[in-house]
Amino acid sequence: MNNHRSVSSVVNDKNYDKKEDYPMDVIKKALPILLVMFLCFTVLAACDRNRNDKGGDRTRAVSEVQPSGDAGSGETDAAQNEDTKKAKSLPPMTAENITLSYASWENEVLTTHLAKRFMEKYPNITVEVITLPLEGYNDALLNLVASGQMPDAFWILGECDFAIANQLLGDMTEYWENDPESDNVLKTINEGRFGYYGTDRKWATPVKFFPETIFANKALFEQLNVEMPPMDWTWEEMVEYVKKMTVPELGIYGFNQYRRIVTWYPVAADDNCWGEFGWDGQSFDFTNWADGINLEAELINGGYHAPPFGSDEAEKAFGDRNMWAADSGKIAFQFDAWWTFNNLFAQDKYLEKGLIYVPYLVPRAKGTTSKHTMGTLDFGGISSATEYPREAYELLKFMNWSEEGWMAKLEAYSTLTNPDGSRLSLDALPITLSEKVWQEVRKFFPGDDDPYGRGPWFDYFLEHCKEPIPYGGTMIPGFATFLAEGYAGVEDAVINGGVNAHDFVRDLTEKANAANREAMKAFETYE
Repeated sequence: MNNHRSVSSVVNDKNYDKKEDYPMDVIKKALPILLVMFLCFTVLAACDRNRNDKGGDRTRAVSEVQPSGDAGSGETDAAQNEDTKKAKSLPPMTAENITLSYASWENEVLTTHLAKRFMEKYPNITVEVITLPLEGYNDALLNLVASGQMPDAFWILGECDFAIANQLLGDMTEYWENDPESDNVLKTINEGRFGYYGTDRKWATPVKFFPETIFANKALFEQLNVEMPPMDWTWEEMVEYVKKMTVPELGIYGFNQYRRIVTWYPVAADDNCWGEFGWDGQSFDFTNWADGINLEAELINGGYHAPPFGSDEAEKAFGDRNMWAADSGKIAFQFDAWWTFNNLFAQDKYLEKGLIYVPYLVPRAKGTTSKHTMGTLDFGGISSATEYPREAYELLKFMNWSEEGWMAKLEAYSTLTNPDGSRLSLDALPITLSEKVWQEVRKFFPGDDDPYGRGPWFDYFLEHCKEPIPYGGTMIPGFATFLAEGYAGVEDAVINGGVNAHDFVRDLTEKANAANREAMKAFETYE
């Protein structure tokens, strides 16, 4: 998973160790190893058989390549769509006996099962599964490259700059754009041109999808005799509920956040926002970022946010200064990521304590019409050095977003166990829009027979969460550099220093756009 953390951490949520999370400094550990690539660059260049000269200039400036969707309507012509699908086709797979390698940090029981099903479909292909640890993943990947063992298909940990600067990614444009299954994925992937990185070539694509989620404490609403918010709530209604559900004299707070308003608001407030902090697909405008962090500061300083982990205030409110706020039962909303449900809120130890959390979508501001919300999307690609780009693409697809691959995943989730005997956890949601797959996925979560009455919330959430916008570092070249060099201390100045965020808008907009322009220069060295 790729999780953006602000350089200035002003609100502590000590649930980090309970999630499949990783800090940005883990990603940065790989940067010194970039020098390794100079040693193996010639190997990669010589083996780069899947970069072709079709399709014009693949490194066009980001300002020339725009998201293709209409965020306002989201409508497409059905007949035209059907004609397009009929016209699309992929070149045949090889009949030769070949071996492909696949690297990720995914559960190895799951990936081994998927590889087995893939090899049953293609008996001439042997798949070697490489499972790398989440911590140190990029280091391990570069070590494979340096030793001439670059995987044919692989996941990207965190920032896209790592893969771009090291020229790890092969051009898969001709496969993606001619694959009928590519039309049946989460619609923002194609509308927002995710994985093109501001060029006219497809270098990577989402492989894991975790919608951002607001978990509402159903039991607390019942305790305070407050009606649950409407499932189609607006941003403004969310803020009202946060304030209404704060009862200081009872030690009850409106919200606790692991995921944050400063990240969510620009997407929620603007139908034409296609990325974090006000990215429109071409450039940044930090105006809505400023409104978002000003609101966050207002709610934190106004006493609506749970007290910081380890503080005297937490001791007073929860009786334990080291208790995670959501574990106390004294918050109305936990701003979080989807995986927290299976990892925590679905567990008996929470339910037995009466902690009944139900999912809400991150709402959109009044006046907007799209259904876009922030989501955690991990990306993957095929190797620039693979001898078999067509087959590597098919493997990447099967392991991550094809209908057939997802049905194999659901088979694994239903029947297989980990070495310790525990069941596999369906942590991510499908990238395919296959109705068949989503109907089966729905069965893994509370339904009509749920003794805690959570079914209706899961019905609505799973039906309406399918238009995610990724975190900036995964798809905007230079975003990580901007955070490290141009953003440090800004959030602290607003939240703790009382500075109006709008005072930073012009400077941050210029710095973020400059970082993007500089990062785009990496494509100039691509053949």
